[in-house]
Amino acid sequence: MPFKKGTSGNPIGRPKGSVSTTSKLIREHISQAIDGNKIMEMLDKIDSPTEYINAISKLLPYSIGKVKPYEEIEEREPISININFVDTKEEE
Repeated sequence: MPFKKGTSGNPIGRPKGSVSTTSKLIREHISQAIDGNKIMEMLDKIDSPTEYINAISKLLPYSIGKVKPYEEIEEREPISININFVDTKEEE
C-alpha cells in the first residue's frame, strides 16, 4: 500500500537536517588523517592576503561542514477585514 503524500514512511526516523552517524564518522576520520600542523605550516608560507583568504575559504567546508542557506521570514501584523452587506432583507 503506497504512502500518502507528505507522510513519512518512518515518522520516528532521523530528524531533517541532523548529521547521520556515517557522515559524522567520516568527518572524524578525515580530521584525524589530516595533520593540522602541516596545514598551518603551509598557510604560514602564503604571503598574499588574498591568496591566504582563498585558501582558508576553500578549507572551511571540510572543517565545519557546509552550511545550508536559509531565508529569513519577516513577521507582519495581522490584517483585519470587515465585510458589510448592503441592501439585504431579512427573511422571516
